[in-house]
Amino acid sequence: MNNNDVIFPIINNKSLQREDFVEWANEIFYTRIKIPFIIVISFSILFYAIVLVSLVLGMRIVSFFYIAEVSVCLIIALCFRFLIPKAFGQWRYSQSCLANQDSSSHREVFFYEDHLELRAGAETLTRLSYALIKKISLSEHLFIIVFPKRVNCIVRLDGFSETDFKIIQAQIHREIEK
Repeated sequence: MNNNDVIFPIINNKSLQREDFVEWANEIFYTRIKIPFIIVISFSILFYAIVLVSLVLGMRIVSFFYIAEVSVCLIIALCFRFLIPKAFGQWRYSQSCLANQDSSSHREVFFYEDHLELRAGAETLTRLSYALIKKISLSEHLFIIVFPKRVNCIVRLDGFSETDFKIIQAQIHREIEK
């Protein structure tokens, strides 16, 4: 299929729900903390295994202070992985609800050949070029497009037909490569 066969704009008008914001927050937080999280979990498991083996052998090589310190680090890592993203996603959903109290201003994302537009009703809120895209992520239900300065465009995957989604992905990749 060539570009002449594609009818632009492709519109995604699916509203984001609380679960979508939580899924988005989980995705962005885990992407940012993935390596430190794995390191903390790995070292914690190794540390607890050494402590357990030393206790089984009747040796006391580690003080309670170190066990407590590693436990606190593990709890903090688990909070950053599971609790904070959920709270952040719910907070961002609340912000979105406050910003969109006027039900007549339903938000839609229009995908064109070289840019996307976020619209509320007949008003264009923002226009973002595909050439500025830093990263694209897919989660279970979301298509996440990251622009500079941590600007994210989040759309539900079920708001596209399978063909439209493939067209958009191909068009974005073409524009990024230019």
